[in-house]
Amino acid sequence: MRFEPTFLVTATFAADAVTRREPHRQAHLAHVEALLADGTALLAGARADLGASVLVLRAADATAARSRIEQDPYWQHRVWTGIEVVDYLAATPQSLGRS
Repeated sequence: MRFEPTFLVTATFAADAVTRREPHRQAHLAHVEALLADGTALLAGARADLGASVLVLRAADATAARSRIEQDPYWQHRVWTGIEVVDYLAATPQSLGRS
């Protein structure tokens, strides 16, 4: 099994995120869609309680992963109040030798 540099990103929502996110939701979804389409994001979503967004990103290093997330409208407009980026060992069909 071969792993590529992958990072688990947790972006914490502001307490008032339900209302704060509305004006930025479409731009945020477009950003996430682009990350998924170009293969940067392996997975993206939000916890059901809206406590945080969770993404698994491919990037050269944690700084590059954080930079990609900081480009998201939710970060730029303070819908997210914190970002945590940690190394992650993602098992994907490619890392398991399947396509």
